[in-house]
Amino acid sequence: MKKLFLGLISIGLLISPLLAKDVRTILKENKCMKCHNIMGMKSAPPFSGIARMNSGWFGVSKSSIKNSIKNGSQGKYPMFSNEKMPAFANLSDKELDILTNWIIKQGSNSMRHGMMMRHNGMDNMN
Repeated sequence: MKKLFLGLISIGLLISPLLAKDVRTILKENKCMKCHNIMGMKSAPPFSGIARMNSGWFGVSKSSIKNSIKNGSQGKYPMFSNEKMPAFANLSDKELDILTNWIIKQGSNSMRHGMMMRHNGMDNMN
């Protein structure tokens, strides 16, 4: 009985990562890209801007981003103060972590992209 139990736990540990949703699926299922872009403006702040606004001297505030996704928010970003983000309480903690970590990476990705554009002399291209 003990071996069967340990075997089932082992199988569960092997399968659980396969069952976890990836960030693209989470974004698509919850229609995040309807209001947000990665870098450009839409009716809500871009993910790169969210990442930068939630970072500071002491590191990124994952809890602030995660809380906004789970419970909704309004007025956090001055340019979008009239827009209200709905709550996504349906997301699991795992999905919230996946999405929050991905959003945080967008801040460093966009900064890196901007540095590369300036380094290559392409920042003034229209």
